[in-house]
Amino acid sequence: MTAQASSTNPPAASPRKYVPETEGLNREFFENCASGTLHLQHCDECATYRHPPRYYCQHCFSDRWSWEPSSGQGTVASWVTSHFTVDRGWVDELPYTTVVVELDEGPRLLGAIRNMTVDDLHLGKPVRLVGEPKRDDFVFFWVEPLEAG
Repeated sequence: MTAQASSTNPPAASPRKYVPETEGLNREFFENCASGTLHLQHCDECATYRHPPRYYCQHCFSDRWSWEPSSGQGTVASWVTSHFTVDRGWVDELPYTTVVVELDEGPRLLGAIRNMTVDDLHLGKPVRLVGEPKRDDFVFFWVEPLEAG
């Protein structure tokens, strides 16, 4: 008697989401955020917050700046729902919604919604960005509703 091969295959593991290699000021930005608090670049001359990070202020051209903690609070400025992805790591989450958040400090950052649906979104909705560290030098950002109170 011969053994028969099983026709059931174990479930395939979901592919991991792409995590880019960071360098320069982007690496500093993500390392600060991986500590658990969103940090923004702040001009020491004119007090402007900026993102993405850069070596010179876009308002006063100063090269003096520091990293300042942010509450991560802001409002919805825009969003898009993706029904297709080229990064196979996101396939299990399709469709997913990416939101542009205008932070209270001024800069805009991106994140995917969590703990709400696209029907909950509207321009100006109070939200917060929450970082989920993927390495010591990279964070995925989630956009969550800002609880009243």
